[in-house]
Amino acid sequence: MNHSVTQPILMLVWVGLLSSSFVVSGKLLPYASPITATCLRFILTSLCLAPLIWRSGIARLTAKQVVQYTLISSFLVAFFVGLFESLKTTSAEKTAVIYTLLPLMSVILSFVFIGIKTRISQLFGFLIGTASAIWMLVNGQKDLMILSAWQYGDSIFLIACFCLAMHVLLIKKWATALPALISTFYIVTLGSVLLVPVMLLYGDLTNLVWQSYTFWTWLIYLTLFTTLGTFFLQQHLLKQVSPNTFLAMTYLVPAFVLFFQGGLFQFLLSIPALLVASFALYLISRAP
Repeated sequence: MNHSVTQPILMLVWVGLLSSSFVVSGKLLPYASPITATCLRFILTSLCLAPLIWRSGIARLTAKQVVQYTLISSFLVAFFVGLFESLKTTSAEKTAVIYTLLPLMSVILSFVFIGIKTRISQLFGFLIGTASAIWMLVNGQKDLMILSAWQYGDSIFLIACFCLAMHVLLIKKWATALPALISTFYIVTLGSVLLVPVMLLYGDLTNLVWQSYTFWTWLIYLTLFTTLGTFFLQQHLLKQVSPNTFLAMTYLVPAFVLFFQGGLFQFLLSIPALLVASFALYLISRAP
């Protein structure tokens, strides 16, 4: 299939899987603490990748690369823990609103750390994209007070989004030399190493519902699709596009969240805003 066709399709798949994590992560909270749920996700993802890495051969990291990958992983760990923790006191729809600020964070951080300058047309696209994403959620929300009232979980998730923007930026800066599969393995494995002692100390393991079928169903979904799937696609796509263009796709997250939460009718209501978001993506991606 033509590269110009496969890339947008893969980015849409990435957005869809990412969006489902907002909904599914909330369903896991009654069964495990945020730290434990994140740690188990990373461990299971590492175990899934290990046979593939063993078969294909693994590239050894230098001491400098170990430090770099550890920092990349730590920002990702912070995002997932923050996502789980924020959903204790806020909703998936509200986190999706805050998530629309992620591309603008990326614009600022990309300029500061990599020197990527944003053209006026691109900046206009980011502003339009943020407005369109919020429009989608307003259309799909009956009680607008839910979106307007700021809560403790919203502050946590705002910090988590900053961590994710740093994670994507550092991948582009340090982790595009290795194959996507190997980079993903190092990131999730180092994340597991970072999280295991924290989980043992603060993971509230006594309240972990190991025997629940529902717990394992959601955890396996998060592992295979919203962790392994999104990580691999992210590593692959960031070799081809800039962090700003990549994160701009998150303007479509609210539409997917509305579909997962409210079904096809809610999704159809967001079509006008989706068209505006598509125009914003065009403005962002067409410039070098």
